[in-house]
Amino acid sequence: MDRISVMPKFILHDILGRLPDKDAARTSVLSKSWRETWFSFPILSACDKDFINLHESPLYPEGARLLSKLDTFIEYVSKRLRRLRNQGLAVKKLKLNTQYISNKMLVSRFHHVDEWIQMASESGIEVLELNLALSLDKLYNLPLCLTEAKSLTKLVLTGGIRLDPAFLNHSLKFFSVRKLLFHSILIGDERVMEHFISHCPLVEHLSLTHCLLYKPLSVADPPGSRANYVKSLSLHGLQKLKRVEVQGIEDVYIDAPNLENLCYLAGIVDASFKLNLDSYKKLRWLSLFCVRVEMWLLEQLPKIPFLENLILKHCSLCERINISGSQLKFLELTNCSNLKEINIDAPNLLSCEYSGKDEPVISFRGISNQLDVSAHIHLNHQDVDRLRQFIQNIEPQEVLTSLSVFIIQPYPIIESVDILQGSSSPPSIKHMQLSAVSDRQTCFFPVMNWLLSSCFPETISFSLHYSFNLRAFMVYFYEMLMGSKKGECYCYSRGPECWWHGLKVVKITHLERIYENVEDLKAMLNALPLSRNYDEEFITFTLEL
Repeated sequence: MDRISVMPKFILHDILGRLPDKDAARTSVLSKSWRETWFSFPILSACDKDFINLHESPLYPEGARLLSKLDTFIEYVSKRLRRLRNQGLAVKKLKLNTQYISNKMLVSRFHHVDEWIQMASESGIEVLELNLALSLDKLYNLPLCLTEAKSLTKLVLTGGIRLDPAFLNHSLKFFSVRKLLFHSILIGDERVMEHFISHCPLVEHLSLTHCLLYKPLSVADPPGSRANYVKSLSLHGLQKLKRVEVQGIEDVYIDAPNLENLCYLAGIVDASFKLNLDSYKKLRWLSLFCVRVEMWLLEQLPKIPFLENLILKHCSLCERINISGSQLKFLELTNCSNLKEINIDAPNLLSCEYSGKDEPVISFRGISNQLDVSAHIHLNHQDVDRLRQFIQNIEPQEVLTSLSVFIIQPYPIIESVDILQGSSSPPSIKHMQLSAVSDRQTCFFPVMNWLLSSCFPETISFSLHYSFNLRAFMVYFYEMLMGSKKGECYCYSRGPECWWHGLKVVKITHLERIYENVEDLKAMLNALPLSRNYDEEFITFTLEL
């Protein structure tokens, strides 16, 4: 007996809401009862790829077969919305995604999209997501009927959608909107976007990425021919705003005293920008990408009392920077240029991540005993001594006990690495991870000698991913340290003896299992699958003098 079908509709709708869109739609063929449940389901998610298979379509995208499938897609959405409206049921969510329909075909049917938004607005829509994936020469003007959606809580607009200046002449009352996300849309006037957002006084999450301004010089101008990034944004009175992502807008002023998370991405690399950081007294998370970070910004950091996370990626910095914050817990510097000296004064810092091609002096002041430091090192043919130099540039030395180093593709150093002589003990660090080594056995010793001449890791991990060819190297590494291949070392012919000959592998672990000897290690490696779908895992050697 089917006991699920007789459950109340709101329970069945809850079940459908937890299923992937395709699986939820398939329930409509189970029985008449499930079909009625599906057509009264207040969430409508429609993607053209579920109706259109381009591999079966003719070469010309405007072919009759494709047009027929497009009409089926349109009829499906229209029928679902009409049923909900005719039954007096609310539309909680309408999500439209068109990726495979050509711009020309979709433009000729824009009036259907207008009708869908009209019906959804009249039916108390709460969430509207439009991803039309249009090019700039084929635009969809967001209809003014959206102003009737008084229950709207989330609005997402992506790709080829235009906010017309006509919105400036209408009273907007989006008093329920909590999330507002604009991605790659076109703005007819800078004031339109500010006007639209300012009439969402309770918005908590705002995302504006690749928003373009278009002001035609003549009627004959194609829609996207004169599109450029919006230059400035000024928003006031957003008391509830807590999270903001902005990309490409040079001058940003947002009056949001309760802002907690701010992410800013420049429209072009190394761009200058303006932010009113000093007004964000509750800011906890600050992320900056591809910008020129000047001294004024770093000087603002200590004035943000609750800042806990600072991320700088692909930024242009001064040669010497000071980063301080009494509450700062997580710091990430990735591929930032010009750096020669980094001074960090953050007594509560728990994690510091550095990645780049430079070897700056990194100094910590008042460090926490819970601090973890990680460095991702990129190498080239001139970097033989760079790894050791980078580690020695970290101050004070006690930080090294919490340092993890991730080596990325050391192929270019193979030819010159054999000049290293590891007679003196290098700096000790917490952990090293190696992801790739040449599968030529003649390269094994140079790489191993280079690693252990640069630092002494308490543990070293090797990737087990099939594409990195590390399995033979792991066995070689183990046998070398356990003494069976000592005669291959340069020091036997050149002297003095390398310091690392006293090292031993005291434990091998993989997925919490311990392997005692080389035979167990080989058996485990041989048993691993070579599938492309194999998730990346690591095997760890614990070393001891």
